Amino acid sequence: MSRRGCGLVGGVVLILFIVGLAGGAIGRGMNLPYISILDVPTLEIESFFRGEAIFLTEGPFPITNTLIASWITIVVATLFAFAATRKMKIIPGRLQGLVEMAMETLINFIESVAGHKNGRKFLPVIATIFIFVMFNAYLALLPVYGPSFNVTVKDEVETKYAGTVTAVVHPEIEDEEEVIALIDAADGSHVKVKAPVIDGEAVEGEMEYHVAVGDAVSEGQVVAVIEDGTVEVEVEAPVGGTIAELTVLPKVHKEDDPILWIQTDDGMKEVSAPGKGHLEYHVAVGDTVEEDEVVVEIVAKPPLIRSASTDINMTLAMALIAVFFVELMGLTGRGFKHYISEYINVGELIRGIKLFFKGKIVDGLMATVTGVINVIIGFLEAISHMTRMISFAFRLFGNMTAGEILVLSATFLIPWIMAMPFYGLELLIGFIQALIFGGLTLVFASIAVGHGSEEH
Repeated sequence: MSRRGCGLVGGVVLILFIVGLAGGAIGRGMNLPYISILDVPTLEIESFFRGEAIFLTEGPFPITNTLIASWITIVVATLFAFAATRKMKIIPGRLQGLVEMAMETLINFIESVAGHKNGRKFLPVIATIFIFVMFNAYLALLPVYGPSFNVTVKDEVETKYAGTVTAVVHPEIEDEEEVIALIDAADGSHVKVKAPVIDGEAVEGEMEYHVAVGDAVSEGQVVAVIEDGTVEVEVEAPVGGTIAELTVLPKVHKEDDPILWIQTDDGMKEVSAPGKGHLEYHVAVGDTVEEDEVVVEIVAKPPLIRSASTDINMTLAMALIAVFFVELMGLTGRGFKHYISEYINVGELIRGIKLFFKGKIVDGLMATVTGVINVIIGFLEAISHMTRMISFAFRLFGNMTAGEILVLSATFLIPWIMAMPFYGLELLIGFIQALIFGGLTLVFASIAVGHGSEEH
């Protein structure tokens, strides 16, 4: 590249860095000019270990955002293979040549570990695991994944008790000068009502609104009261007008937290949250409710698509497939009796007991001790095979989740530019994780059809 080209690229990168700095968290902390178009979307992960239900949320088989991501991976990988093999030629084109080179490298790698005969037998499963994990990791770097596209999911909560509502959860002010309401002023403008700052310190705590959407307010009228410790701070309307929106909703942070208290004939009862999200109450304090009445909706905004590898259910399912494949290869390759003897080895113990009955005490004692040791070793061997599932699942889940958090954190601090080096790192990590998952499955399968794991 010429000097002029390098200078142009450097100039573009510098401009993006400055603009990104102004729009990120670091820029806001430095009080740089605010650019609203650079607002970084907020990622709401309602469940860290599993995907969030997007469709069929009330059914027995909800469709989660991670399940959608896995379907997309399957479709993209299938279309890629179809495009590469649709018109096969003796002299391959670029795409066909790339796929042939990749497959040849993969076949050579598998055969170098398992041999020609077993390598061809293992190829379909090992290649599928490798391709799925790598494609899934690379697709997760696209902008459509994560918080860029959210969906609104509402979950109605019904009360099991009849009585009078005595208390609800109040919204909390957590950020400095947080917008708590919007007012439509008489001149047609939209005016923000912000949480006050007293003596240079932000007011934080539980807040109770004194108005509702649609209420007419005058300048100086109390809109809400914030309880900051033992002090109650009143928030006044800066202008007169009509309340257009109450922007801070009460929130439940974890499942089974109480969100409503009802006084019944049998005493005080709590209504617990079935999930996490913002609360939209259908009742107020003092209202009378009946059994099975909808009292609140929990509103969550999870991402529409989230990387499948950040769902422990997906990685555990892949681990189960890998371990089942390994055990199946061991059973078919070495025979049931020989393979199962690794885990249930009681032959020496039985021989020792027989020697006792024959009066050979010393030989019987030695054989019995050896038999007990063999039983313990077999039990530990079975445990080690079961723990492979945990190792497979959590290794992939942990690395993919950590990478996604890293990219999101970099984007939050300085949008655009700061995330670019981490995208390159994620490309490498995605390939390495696919190689590790497929490679370990290959090694374990090779051991299972070989001379036993004790020689590994």
